[in-house]
Amino acid sequence: MTSRKREIAWIVLAVAGVVLTVLALNRFWRRVDRGTIQRRFWNPVYDRLATWYDAVDWLTFNTTHRLRLPVLRHLPPPGSRVLEIGFGSGKLHAQLAGQYQMAGLDLAPGMQRLTQRRLSARGLPSDLRTGSVYAIPWPDASFDAVLSTFAFSAFPDADAAMDEMIRVVKPGGKVIIVDAGESEDGNLVARWLANLWELLGDYMRDEVPLMEARGLQVKREEYGPWNCIHVVVGTRPSWG
Repeated sequence: MTSRKREIAWIVLAVAGVVLTVLALNRFWRRVDRGTIQRRFWNPVYDRLATWYDAVDWLTFNTTHRLRLPVLRHLPPPGSRVLEIGFGSGKLHAQLAGQYQMAGLDLAPGMQRLTQRRLSARGLPSDLRTGSVYAIPWPDASFDAVLSTFAFSAFPDADAAMDEMIRVVKPGGKVIIVDAGESEDGNLVARWLANLWELLGDYMRDEVPLMEARGLQVKREEYGPWNCIHVVVGTRPSWG
């Protein structure tokens, strides 16, 4: 077999492997509730492999972190009180902690320890807590902004999560969500990626109607490869 034919054979085998893997995941996911997948697989992974998760982002040239950065232009003025839900390894959190009065909530104790080390190394303050987005441990109207990047799609109960995030935002404050999903232009690559993320246990959704149903003033922007990333900003009316 010539080298060209061997190369083609390897490509065919690789594509076949990906297709078979996706089909197997699809069959498995259809038989298992995604909430169970999050609880029994992804939650332990994020907790116990926090440092590994951070290293993967570094090896991919901090792509995930860079895709979070458009959130910066939607934040309130420096000095405002900001809560980050699902702060993960804490790269964005540490970047903001020098400018805002930060607080953070994450389900994984491992991520909290990693983020606390990152903050402590830079002498930055933040009120970090371990807990669920369904029971945010701060009083009503505590924050000028609540943000969540690449975490909202992991919450099985989007309505309960949104209600809690809005509850702790002050009148006139913002709920800001960055996540992946289908593009409004309907391109097939973004749709395929969204389907793949769902196969891995995430919930691809449009947060706009969730916010509008709760009386927020909403704007949505798309960016990233094939417009598969979006930022949705909901402003709570100043009168309530």
